Amino acid sequence: MKKLLLLICISFCALSFTIYQTNFLNLIEKKLNDYSKNHYPEKVYIQTDKPFYALDDDLWFTSYLVNGITHQKTNKSNILHVELINPKDSIVAKRTLFVENISVAGDFKIENNWATGKYLLRGYTTYMKNHGIENFFQKEIPIYRVTKDSIVNTDTVVTSTNIKKINKPEISFYPEGGYLINNLTNRVVFKIKTPSFYNNFKAVLKDKSGKEIKQIESIEYGLGNFIFKPEANNSYYISTIVNEKEYKYQLPKALNKGYVLSVTNTANSIIINAKSTTENGLKDTYLVAHERGTLLFNKYEKTNKKSYIVSIPSNSLVDGVVNITLFDNDGHPVAERAVFVNNTEDKLELNIQTNKSTYDSRKKITLNLNVRNKQGISVPSTLSMSVRDLKAYPYNTRTANIKTYLLLNSDLRGTIEDPNYFFEKENDSKRKYLLDLVMMTHGWKRFTWQELLNSKDSIQKYKPEEGLFISGTIKKLKKPYTPHKGPVRLTFLGEMFAQVPTKISDSLGHFQFGPYGFLDTIPMLLESRLNNFNNKEASSRNVVILLDKPKASPKINRTQNSTELSSKIKEKENFVKVTQYIKQLKFEYNQEVQKLKAVELIAKKETEESKRNEEMNRRTSYGSVGLGGSKRLDINSLDKVGSLSAYQLLMRLGGIYFSQGNLFLIRTQSQPQILLDGMEIDADLLRSINSDEISFIDILVGADANLVTVGGGNGVIAIYSKSGNEGSKNIKRKPGIINFDAVGFYTARKFYAPDHINGFEELNKKDVRTTLHWEPIIKIFDQEDTEISFFTSDIKSDYIIEVEGISANGQPIHAIKTFNVE
Repeated sequence: MKKLLLLICISFCALSFTIYQTNFLNLIEKKLNDYSKNHYPEKVYIQTDKPFYALDDDLWFTSYLVNGITHQKTNKSNILHVELINPKDSIVAKRTLFVENISVAGDFKIENNWATGKYLLRGYTTYMKNHGIENFFQKEIPIYRVTKDSIVNTDTVVTSTNIKKINKPEISFYPEGGYLINNLTNRVVFKIKTPSFYNNFKAVLKDKSGKEIKQIESIEYGLGNFIFKPEANNSYYISTIVNEKEYKYQLPKALNKGYVLSVTNTANSIIINAKSTTENGLKDTYLVAHERGTLLFNKYEKTNKKSYIVSIPSNSLVDGVVNITLFDNDGHPVAERAVFVNNTEDKLELNIQTNKSTYDSRKKITLNLNVRNKQGISVPSTLSMSVRDLKAYPYNTRTANIKTYLLLNSDLRGTIEDPNYFFEKENDSKRKYLLDLVMMTHGWKRFTWQELLNSKDSIQKYKPEEGLFISGTIKKLKKPYTPHKGPVRLTFLGEMFAQVPTKISDSLGHFQFGPYGFLDTIPMLLESRLNNFNNKEASSRNVVILLDKPKASPKINRTQNSTELSSKIKEKENFVKVTQYIKQLKFEYNQEVQKLKAVELIAKKETEESKRNEEMNRRTSYGSVGLGGSKRLDINSLDKVGSLSAYQLLMRLGGIYFSQGNLFLIRTQSQPQILLDGMEIDADLLRSINSDEISFIDILVGADANLVTVGGGNGVIAIYSKSGNEGSKNIKRKPGIINFDAVGFYTARKFYAPDHINGFEELNKKDVRTTLHWEPIIKIFDQEDTEISFFTSDIKSDYIIEVEGISANGQPIHAIKTFNVE
């Protein structure tokens, strides 16, 4: 009987564990499938026409928005936000763009009065906030002030004399798989973080007694590795001599029992060697491999073997980072390794064909573009192209591009230095080896297994934006000023006059119309009533409409990209020389034009000073305030009032006092009439209006008050909101109605491209463009070449054509070609 019970117990345990291991593998598959199909990340890449700029330049860009797993068109977001952020981390310009397919064009005007320094170009979708702002696209954009005689920059110019001297290298160690394990052969990668020691670092691996084990040295970019077998009851360190002084760096402490995951990446396969020193060996462990969230391979080990080798064919995989993880029998990740797949069998070639290699000034260039696979078949693609002066903007073949960003930087932790170095030569064994070391020092960043396996199947916090919405809240105009559930009607004014069907706000008074896809700015009208629009009684209008404020931009997380000092100085010197040359030419040929521009700038400055007053005057029915005691408060002129209510703001103003909760004007010693966007409201409602919703306030007495309302002898406080009446143009409203200008999607300006054959107005002008041509959207179709034409300028120089983009099947594309103008 006891034997039977024991047998039943053993069988039950075995069955339970079989169910557990099956459930765990199913859980991994389910979570990865949900991630790749439903909660996949989005990626953004932005190509600019130049790597850096001068003040008063135009910055042209093309943004690519893709599914972060397939690198094809995303089925989530249609709205892309692109921001230009100054060195003090303030957003100086922002574009909201509608992405209909996979790319969209945009531009920024770099104003002459901006500060110089390192700006940040940032691109993201609202949905991307679910996966962390560290996954936003960010590109550093230096901006300089260059005169015809010198360069002015608020940043400290980097030179060899002002670099802080570092006496010793800073080193980090990365055991392959994650941990050092005693009595197992371990591979350790090291990364020197001090650039001055990148290529000349030599050291010795020693144990705690000082016994020398082996010599080690860096290869390139401060990367290197060594293999050794740690022993129990021993410890290890790296010893190096710098300026006749020894520096020691302790290795991570080795574990007595654990797992090692060794990977060899060959041309056709990924060979994985799993090892263990635990009592049960590799029994009941799970090996899982995925590429950007797509499950490639899984293995459950039933025996207690101490090691095994498996191979994953890589010639059928797409390019990118493969993540390999070994789980123990409790489902905990115990070893992990990232590998890069570079599949040479499925490469695309972008061909840029010019009719000549050398041209004269002001001559037409016609080039043909096509994208073909190895079989010579044309592949549909979306591209963008910049043609710029190579002397003004030296091109570093190692710098980032759409291919390096989508395949490397966007999926790995930290910054990859000179990422295109690893793609310049397809079959360079040294570069492949170094890239494998990069995989071990950076690691997969898109998710951790803990957060993926423990996540609940719920709706993510930030929903994809498909279009623009008009939303807000309805409140009662009388006490207790509660949110009101009532009818709301939206009307598009102007050329596209249309009325949207009436909606009913919810129990909290909130309403929303959309999504819409209009461009630029459209005047709109919003109406609401207590009950219905058929009720003509004045009391039915006793509601106030408050529009939702635009959502604040995410916080700024600036990351510094490392660049070689010599390259940076050279780039700056060449840029300054060419820019000064251009400015000298403009000065010589356009002296009179420059004088006229100076006059225009003075007039513009005067206009800017009066523009705000004109804007406020248009909002009122009485124009400007008079001199008989009336006064105006422009909220834009105040600092740090956003947290105050309108009630608290008025308490700070002169000429007003409060008594027993009532508001009085000192001049009239009486309670004034209070108007919000032309509607009369009670003073108590001021407590629910934030100061940052107010544009300006007029305190009117005497004749000015009588212009606003009959019987204004007690005075009037007229409050004008930022959203409620913009563009009203002297319309005095009743309660229950507001009109405003809704800002739509930005439409990119057209790049100026002179025609030196038919453009007669250009004959007497000097053509000194450094960006010869910018083509933001180029479509490549089946079996067709795309033809593009532009003209050379008067600057004799070498020029580079840089084309970036992505194919219909999700392969990033990048190519360059040069030509000369004599």
